Amino acid sequence: MASNTKVTEYRRKLRHAKAGRKAKNARQANGTTPVFPIHTPEADANAPAQVSPAKVQKD
Repeated sequence: MASNTKVTEYRRKLRHAKAGRKAKNARQANGTTPVFPIHTPEADANAPAQVSPAKVQKD
C-alpha cells in the first residue's frame, strides 16, 4: 500500500498533467494561427518579377 505522501504527490502530478487538457487538445487539433491566403492575385501582382538563375551573372 502506498503512503499518504505518495498518494498525494501522484494526485497532484495527475492534476497538473490534466490541467487545461481540453484547451490543449483544441489547440493541437485546430492550431493557433488563423487560416489566411498566402498567394492572392493582389500579392502576385505586387511581387517583383522573378529572375531566372541563368541570367544571373556569377563573379
